[in-house]
Amino acid sequence: MSQLLRFKDLQLRQIVRSWPQLRRMICDYDFPSGMLLGPNTRAWREEDIEEWLASRPSAPKPDPRRKKTENTAAEI
Repeated sequence: MSQLLRFKDLQLRQIVRSWPQLRRMICDYDFPSGMLLGPNTRAWREEDIEEWLASRPSAPKPDPRRKKTENTAAEI
């Protein structure tokens, strides 16, 4: 049986920082919307979160300290 995660659990796992960020992730990045357990209580199945995380791109972020080369600037 899958464990249910509350918003605080998502914060502890460093998946989200705030409710507005979570709303953007649901609307723009197909993050699971979870389920309502009560009028003010939302929870997510752990396996849904794990599947979403596994589907995310894993390319490294560009290093902002690295200078652009002439070739890169010419391509833009």
